[in-house]
Amino acid sequence: FGENHPTVAIDYSNLGAIYHEQGNLNKAAEYINKALAINLNLFGEYHPDGANCCNNLGTIYREQGNLNKAAEYSNKAFAIDLKLFGEYYPKVAIDYNNLGLIYQDQGNLSQAEECSSKALAINLKLFGEYHSSVATNYNRLGQIYEDQGNLDKAEEYTKKALAIELKLFGENHLEVAICYNNLGAIYLEQGNLSQAEECSSKALAINLKLFGENHPDVAIGYNNLGLIYKDQGKLGQAEECSSKALAINLKLFGENHPDVAIDYNNLGTLYQEHGNLGQAAEYVKKALAINLKLFGENHPDVAIDYNNLGQIYKEQGNLSQAEECSNKALAINLKLFGVYHSSVATNYNSLG
Repeated sequence: FGENHPTVAIDYSNLGAIYHEQGNLNKAAEYINKALAINLNLFGEYHPDGANCCNNLGTIYREQGNLNKAAEYSNKAFAIDLKLFGEYYPKVAIDYNNLGLIYQDQGNLSQAEECSSKALAINLKLFGEYHSSVATNYNRLGQIYEDQGNLDKAEEYTKKALAIELKLFGENHLEVAICYNNLGAIYLEQGNLSQAEECSSKALAINLKLFGENHPDVAIGYNNLGLIYKDQGKLGQAEECSSKALAINLKLFGENHPDVAIDYNNLGTLYQEHGNLGQAAEYVKKALAINLKLFGENHPDVAIDYNNLGQIYKEQGNLSQAEECSNKALAINLKLFGVYHSSVATNYNSLG
C-alpha cells in the first residue's frame, strides 16, 4: 500500500503501543506520530483515528514528564471527539479523564477534580452506577482527593469503586486488585497501617492468582507492601518485598525501565532507613541514571532522585553534595510546575 494507507497507520500505532509497554517512550512517540501524520493526510483534522493518536501521544508525553505537550495533545483529542460525538459519549469521558491525570501531575488539583467529575457525570448518565467506567472515575477522583489531602473523601470514593468492581467481577479481578491497592495507599497515608497491609495483601494475592509471579502488577503489590512494612518498622520484610519487585521488573523489562528505577529508589530509601547510607546512595544513583537516560534532566522522577540523594548526602555529612542535589531537584520542579507546587515546597524544605 505504500506509506499513506490506513493499515500502515494502524501498524505504526500498534508498534507505538508495544514500545510504550516496554517503557521505550521516545520510540513510542515516534511511531504514534507517524500514524498521526498518515491519518491527518488521509482524513484531515476531525477523525476518530487522529483523536486516538492524539490521546496516545498525550499519555506518552505525560509519562515523559512533558506535561505542556501532554496537555496540548490531550486537548486536541478532546476537541475532535467533542465535535464528532458531542458531550455524552464514552470517548469524551476518556478525554476528560486523561486531562484530569495531566492536571493532577501539574499540581492543578482543582482542574483535575473538575475534569474527572465531568467524566464521572457522563459515564453515570450513559451507563448508570454499576459500570466499570464509573468505577474507574470514582477511583481517579479518590486519587485526586488523596493528593488534595482529603483522605476521608479519597477513602469514600475508592470504596465506591471497589463496591462496583466486586459486584461486576467478583473478588478475583484485576480492577478489584487496583481498588485494594489504592485503598492500601490511602490507609498508609492515614497512618492506618494494619488496614493498609490488609488491602495491599489482598491486591497482591489477587494478582498472583491471576498472573503468577512475573507480572508488573505483582511487582507493584510487592512494592506497596514494602512501603507499608517500612513504616511499620519491619525493615527485613520491607527489603524482601522491595527486592522481589525489583527482580520481577528486571526480568520483565531489563535495566532501563521506569518501574526498575522506582524499585531502586524504594530500596535506596529503605537502606537509608537501615542506616546503610553507602548502599542507599548506590541504589538511588542507579534510579537516577535510568531516569536521566529515559527522560532527560527535566522530569519529576529525576527531581525525586536528586532530592533523595540530597537527603542521603546530608545524613552522611556531605553537605556540599547534599546542597547541589537538592538545588538540582528544586530547579527541575520550578521549571516544570512553577513556585506553587508541593514538590517545590519539599525541595525548599530540604534545602532549609
